[in-house]
Amino acid sequence: MLDVFFNPSSIAIIGASDKPGSLGRGLTINVLSSFRGKVYLVNVKGGTILGLPVYRSIKEVNDTVDLALIITPSHAVPEVLEESGSIGVRGAIIYSGGFREAGREDLEVEIEKIARKYSIRVLGPNCVGVIDNDTPLNATFTSLDRQGIPKPGVVSIISQSGALGSLILDLMSERFIGLRRFASVGNSLDVKIWEIIEYYTRDTKTSVIGVYFESIGEGRRLIESLERAQRIKPVIVLRGGVTEAGSRAALTHVAALAKSHRVVYGALKQARVVIANNMSDFISALEVLSKLKNRPARDDIIIVTNSGGMGVLLSDSLENRGLRVKVLSRELAERLRLKIPPYMSIGNPIDLSGAAPTDLYRQVVDEIIRGDGGGILIIVNQPQTIAMDTEKFIEYIAELRDEGVPFIVLMSGGSYAKNIALTLRSMNIPVASDPLEATSMVYALKTVTSKSRESLRDTQPPVSEYRRIAVGIIENTRLHGRSFMLEHEAKELVKLYNLDTPRGGVAKSLDEALLVADRIGYPLVAKIISPDVTHKSDIGGVIIGLDSRDEVRIAYEQLEAKTRKLNIRLEGILLEEMFKPQVEVAIGAFRDNLLGPVVMVGLGGFYIELLGDVSFRLSPLTIDDAIEMVMETSLGKLVEGYRGLKLDINNLALNICKVSKLMYDNPEILELDINPLAIRGDEMKVLDVKVKISEI
Repeated sequence: MLDVFFNPSSIAIIGASDKPGSLGRGLTINVLSSFRGKVYLVNVKGGTILGLPVYRSIKEVNDTVDLALIITPSHAVPEVLEESGSIGVRGAIIYSGGFREAGREDLEVEIEKIARKYSIRVLGPNCVGVIDNDTPLNATFTSLDRQGIPKPGVVSIISQSGALGSLILDLMSERFIGLRRFASVGNSLDVKIWEIIEYYTRDTKTSVIGVYFESIGEGRRLIESLERAQRIKPVIVLRGGVTEAGSRAALTHVAALAKSHRVVYGALKQARVVIANNMSDFISALEVLSKLKNRPARDDIIIVTNSGGMGVLLSDSLENRGLRVKVLSRELAERLRLKIPPYMSIGNPIDLSGAAPTDLYRQVVDEIIRGDGGGILIIVNQPQTIAMDTEKFIEYIAELRDEGVPFIVLMSGGSYAKNIALTLRSMNIPVASDPLEATSMVYALKTVTSKSRESLRDTQPPVSEYRRIAVGIIENTRLHGRSFMLEHEAKELVKLYNLDTPRGGVAKSLDEALLVADRIGYPLVAKIISPDVTHKSDIGGVIIGLDSRDEVRIAYEQLEAKTRKLNIRLEGILLEEMFKPQVEVAIGAFRDNLLGPVVMVGLGGFYIELLGDVSFRLSPLTIDDAIEMVMETSLGKLVEGYRGLKLDINNLALNICKVSKLMYDNPEILELDINPLAIRGDEMKVLDVKVKISEI
């Protein structure tokens, strides 16, 4: 359990100091000023600090110590931790830097051994500590003169970065967002982010979880903990390090496209968390999700404004993020027309103009709540207009808050507007300072309101009955010393999972080729089968449009001659029926070292790597997951129909899930690349597939 970090009965500060400007002094002051339990100060110099006695070693403390706060030079940490373990300390927070991040992995290995020896849970190293506003405990070294600490509340924060964690706390304090708990994990030597997420999930006093992380070292465990948490309470995630410094050489399209940040983004989408693009997004989401008593029952958006221009900018901002305001019902519009003057606009936004008094806001908003309530209401108020009675407006907004109406206030301007916004925020009302912040709030509400998955994915589904046959195909490839399946082998594999392929056959002689052609019928395509060739079209190893036995004969001889010229091995010629698609889709999968099997979908064809129009999710998939993947790419535009072409998204999603199942069942598969899955009407066929397997 992690209670020892947030609710210890006694604490020892090892490295306590009264030196001005030192981290040890900051930590000592913060702990002494917040914690009501026993605190023991430890420093090798002894003496007194702030009038309290100082022990030269924790071993001199003649009492039980639950939590050791270690803020010594890094080289001294192993010895200090050993001494702490010897007297029964249960938890340690290591603030010191100079470990893995400075090339001293050996120190972390040593600390890990000591922690295991004494069963000590370790937070850090290289972190800023924890806060618990209920205990209360501020075990950070940040200066209270320079950084605000949020009031007690319902938000619990986890940050991989100490400095960024401190910034989050400062911004939360400025916007009156209440804090329940805060933890900085630093290098995560022992306690991982996923553990703290699960701890916060179980905490009944935490209503909203905010997470900042950079590395995905905890892999699938982290994603699954986020997914479990969001079923119970909103989770907002901000991730740093999303640019790609370089790319690795790849033999398949899916490998070339699998940039880690895109895969992680897909995994976060699949977990149904609120994804923040930046710090403003993150703080805005925390504010709205922690302050609203009731969440919207629907994700409809209605805007009431006294500024037409601000209403336009807000509508644009919402549209740019895929959030559309609703069309008002005719009944509501007619009722509103009875309330407002004819020169005011009844649309959405509902523009009351700068002449709108506070009472008109009340009448209009009350009518919306009575008639079309239940959605997301944005009240835009530019308080610079002389018609606005600020005190009355604040009183009315407080009434809406007390009634549990889900709404956001958007208020922009200089010092006058900022002071009103500050007052509203202090009253636990979500206030956006500009259209982008309002959009971030709406996106957060929409995400938690419109979760389509009613139950958790089955993260360990039963293995398919086809697994035994699949293993035989895989082992046959290995017996021939290959890591890539030949095309006909790969197609046999995908057919096991009910993916359709063109009728075809392998010929190892011209006579066989003619027999296969007669059996299949025309037109045909002929392809080289060679363990030396991955991309057959690059060497002219594919000939299409064969309409007769003579053309089959010529094609066979041409492909044989080409292999001799290029000095590549020929295992045969694959002859298949021609299938002309209306749409080409790429479905890929690969096995990530940290996240496990990953599935990719996008518009197929030659330019897939150039365009990069793809979406990722973790396997196993649900139908909902697969549909979302399609809709995130340009394929989504074909769902509604384009020039007479309409994509059967449910059938495509089913095929995507079949690939996901194939990948999940067979851990020997490292990469799988279907490009294209050809679609014509209701038919979907795998025209080409590459499968890479592990060597053992």
